[in-house]
Amino acid sequence: MQYVLDQLYHDMLPMCGKLIGVARTIGGLGTLCYIAMRVWRNIAAAEPVDLYSLLRPFVIGFCILIFPNVIALFNGILQPIVVATAAMVKDSNTVMDKYLALHNTSTWGAGALNPANWIREGIKELLELVFQAAAFIINVIRTFYLIVLAIIGPIVFALSIFDGFQHLLTVWLARYINVFLWLPVANLFGAIIAKIEENMMTASSPALPGQVFSTTDWAYIAFLLIGIVGYFTVPAVAGYIVNAGGGNALLHKVTQVTIGAGRQAASAVATGMTADAMGASANQMSNGMSEAGTSNGYFKDKLNG
Repeated sequence: MQYVLDQLYHDMLPMCGKLIGVARTIGGLGTLCYIAMRVWRNIAAAEPVDLYSLLRPFVIGFCILIFPNVIALFNGILQPIVVATAAMVKDSNTVMDKYLALHNTSTWGAGALNPANWIREGIKELLELVFQAAAFIINVIRTFYLIVLAIIGPIVFALSIFDGFQHLLTVWLARYINVFLWLPVANLFGAIIAKIEENMMTASSPALPGQVFSTTDWAYIAFLLIGIVGYFTVPAVAGYIVNAGGGNALLHKVTQVTIGAGRQAASAVATGMTADAMGASANQMSNGMSEAGTSNGYFKDKLNG
């Protein structure tokens, strides 16, 4: 699927060319304001005009004109990191796959009809599927972010010419590098997990005939769970390398959904069990003394049957 995602990125990248014309217009207006303000300031102060500082908008405008080549330059500089980390993962699963094949053969030969063996293999298959899906989800979101950053790039470059918006250029560059590093960080994490599993299974012995869950099985399941959780920490770890500022929107959304669910559950408990414990006081605090006297309270309904 990595080839499919790379092909999607290269197919969507030409769309940034449609925004180059708009970016040229914004950049031209920004260049005019940028130069006019500085030249007028120097003339008003009877100072010589600093031509070197006036080159900045022209350099940014030139980058807008050749923006696809600018993106290709960034990718060319960062791509060797992806290749190097991918090579670390390539051969790390060989020994583990051989051991698992031997382990499955020895186990199924003695207890092929044991339902516990089917449950064990079902748990393993499910966790392996979720493990691979977690890595794939991170890679898909990474590709989506890179496409959006590449398409909006010319507009960001143009806006960075205006005074007060110079930071947009460095922020965009930091975010692009940060998102690009998600895949190398995920490769490093996968290599570490695979190496730990390889050493663990090399040092362990296969399950005894008829044994359902061995120590190796429990350790393998535990490391799969660690890997599933660890893959979603990849954006945070990439922030340690290049801090783009702010929080990750995906992780923030998941956190807010979790907190919201917890608050709703707590609110339901508070309006149920807590209200019962307080009796009519709960009705008085929510509706007021006069309304509580005329409304049908909770305990009144229970006494009436």
